[in-house]
Amino acid sequence: MFIRLIKLIITVAFWLQAFAAPVLLMGLIALAINSSALIIPLLALGILAGVIVAEYIRRKIGLDVFFGRIYGPNEMDDKQKEK
Repeated sequence: MFIRLIKLIITVAFWLQAFAAPVLLMGLIALAINSSALIIPLLALGILAGVIVAEYIRRKIGLDVFFGRIYGPNEMDDKQKEK
């Protein structure tokens, strides 16, 4: 039971991380434009894009696989260790 709770917490954290990237990007664009009329629509667009991206990753790739590829070791790490 405790393990399932930990897995759920990790999955939610990964989903929120995938969701937050488009929202933050659109929020930064809204701040750069500095138009009060565009802040709400751009943030709404960012929220919609965030949900779509996070759900796509969750369904097609898997959140743990996706972030494991990003944060895990890669070939460049292995080449650095050989030198």
